[in-house]
This record gives sequence, structure tokens and C-alpha cells, in this order.
Amino acid sequence: MRINCEISIVNRIAASHNVRNASKPARASLAIGRKDSSKLDDERGKNVFLLVCTAKERNGAKYKIKENLQQVFSKFLEKGKATIRFKEPPHDLFINKADPSSLKTFLSLLKLGDKALENVNLSCLVPAKISEIEKPKTEMVIKRRADYPLGKPFLSKLDKLTVNNCGIVRIEARILQMKSLSCLNVADNQVRAIPCRLASFSTLSELILHGNRIREFPSLLCSGSLTSSLKLLDLSQNEIKLLPVTFCNLKNLVHLKLDKNSLHMLPINTGSLSHLRFLSASHNQLKVLPYSLSKLKLDSIDVSANPFLAQDKWYNVSKLAVPSLKECAGIAVKKHKCAYFKQLIPSSLCVFLDTAKQCFCGNYCFTSCVHHIITINIHQLAHTVVSACPTQSHIPAESFICSQRCLQRLQNNKRPFWR
Repeated sequence: MRINCEISIVNRIAASHNVRNASKPARASLAIGRKDSSKLDDERGKNVFLLVCTAKERNGAKYKIKENLQQVFSKFLEKGKATIRFKEPPHDLFINKADPSSLKTFLSLLKLGDKALENVNLSCLVPAKISEIEKPKTEMVIKRRADYPLGKPFLSKLDKLTVNNCGIVRIEARILQMKSLSCLNVADNQVRAIPCRLASFSTLSELILHGNRIREFPSLLCSGSLTSSLKLLDLSQNEIKLLPVTFCNLKNLVHLKLDKNSLHMLPINTGSLSHLRFLSASHNQLKVLPYSLSKLKLDSIDVSANPFLAQDKWYNVSKLAVPSLKECAGIAVKKHKCAYFKQLIPSSLCVFLDTAKQCFCGNYCFTSCVHHIITINIHQLAHTVVSACPTQSHIPAESFICSQRCLQRLQNNKRPFWR
């Protein structure tokens, strides 16, 4: 029987004399078998060994089991950890990162006892294969078109995949099958669309897409497992004009890069990205910022090279009216944080609820509201600020006021607070 794990070996005699004699943890293959299958039956017990193969010692080190196994420690077996202690040589084998079920079976066989092992049908010991003792490759970096693999799948257990300057026009199905990815970097290519299948990636925390030809960010990406896992999103140097209203469902975003696109506005509820710390949206077509940004505590913000509205062009549009029954129901759903999804209510209602705007008083509104332009001091939004020019500190921001009373409070207090 054979298992793969990580192992370190300690000489107990050297340790008792305060001499450090512990090997570094290494990928290993452990096997129980017979040294020579041609031995007579009465010698079969003496012929059983434990073979430890590592990358440095391909042929392996053999430990006799009969009358030589002193103790097995298996307290942390469920975590894939165990310790095997031999009498001669006086070595302790510390096992880690093993499959718990395989390790349990392996130790059970090891602890059968000398006579029981004589009756077990064991194969002859052979050195481990290279694939069994080499550390699994978890990262692949491709920087040239010539290195891009064609006609064969990527390694299924990759954790990070980088494909740069290869001229690919789409993210292939081979990549979308790698569900264990935590970082996908396809920057500086010719990708035209982001596949919606990425929404189901539950471990993807970094998605880097800068320097492509992407024109839209699919709203379907703002649902599914990706909304909880994604922490870094780089969409810079693309052709995006508008982000979907559901974009702020990516609630765990920490770093967002939107530089050098054609964005005319940021999502109204950008302030609901409570974990956001780094925001860059330079070299776009932004005329105003969402007032909800004042809810955030950013470490860095960059909104330079944007044609922000001059104060003489500001305007207020009042659409205050008696809210419809649909709006009243929507306000109640948002206020009480009721869960909603397409399987529960029609998709058109989900889209309607996603367009809800939050007043600085904390209430929500839909079409019955006042579209108001106010200034915010950008230097109060973050520790590090890059704006249109060093002297520009006040940037126009759009807000939506839910009632006449809130509008009067806003006009009397130029710095209203969010509840």
C-alpha cells in the first residue's frame, strides 16, 4: 500500500543532545511492502518494510517493521497528520498533508502487528514515481504566444494562471474548467467578452483583465459564488462604457481598477462596497461621482483625467410624486433587507429592486425622488488622493433625495451624513 504526503524525519538521539537533526518537510511517498517476495513463509514477517521516497532520495529509505515499530501517534489523524516512531534507527517520522482516509487505512495496516503482517498479501517494494514525490504545480505563467499550450488541457489543480501578451480573443473552455483557481490573469490580450461561467468560481479572488477589448461587464457575473470570493478586479484599459446596476453585489471587493475605459458614471450604490479600500477610475468620461462614496473609508482613490461638471452646469431634477404600490413594496423589501432572487420572483422585479437608490437619510427610493448634485471633498474620502489637479478638492457628486424634507435638510447642511 502507498500514500502521498509531506514528511519530516527527526533523530531522537540527536535531539536529546540538543543537536538539531530534523529534515525539512518534503513531499514524500510512503509504502508498506516486502523487500523480497521470494522469501520463505517463516521469514515473510522479517521481510516487511516501510519505504520512504522523496525527491532527494528516489530509491527511498527502508524501515524494518517487525519488532521495530515502537509507537504510532494518530491524535490528529482527521487533519491528515500522524507520527510513526521506530526503535532502530531512532527516528520519528512526522506525516502531514496526507489524505485522512488513506492515512487511516495505511496506519491500520501498519499497526496490525508482526504476525498479522505475515498473512497479509503485500507487493514487492519499488521506488516511487516522480509524479508521486514532486510537489504539485500550482502556478503557471505564460508570457509568449509560442508558449501557449494548444490541443491539451491545463493542469486541473492550478491555483494561479497568468496568460499575458498571447493575443487570445476569448477565455477558453479549458480555463473555465479549472474551478480551483484563486487568481486568473489574462491581461494584455484581445479578449472581447467575460464569460458568465466565471460566476460559479467559488475560490476566485483575483480577476485581472486589463489591456483587452472588453465592452461590457455581464450582470450575470454579479450573482453566484463570485460575489463572495472576488477581492481584486482589474478592468483597466478596456472599452467599458457602463457597469450594471448589480455590480455592487460584488460585496467583498477590496481593490477595484477601472482606469482608461469610457465610463460615463460609476454605479450609484458604489458606497455599498463596504470592504473597498483601493479605487482607481482615472482617464474615463466621469462627470460626477456617486455621493454614496462618502460612506467608504478608502486607503487610496484616483479619479484624475475625468471631465467633471463645472458648477455652472449643475442641475436638480425633481420627480417627487406619490410612490406607486410597486415602489412602496420595493422600499419595504430593501429597508428590511429581504432576500430576493430569480427563482423566487420574476427577473424583471429583481432588476427593478437592483435599481433602488439610497438617500443620505438611509431610506430608499426609485423613480419618485430628486436627482441632486452636491460637492464632496475628495480628500476626506481616502488617505491617498489623485484628482484632476492638485488644487481640486471638491468634486461634483450625484445624490438621490427621497423626500422634500430631506432636500431641505440637504440645502441647510452641505455635508449630510449617512445613517
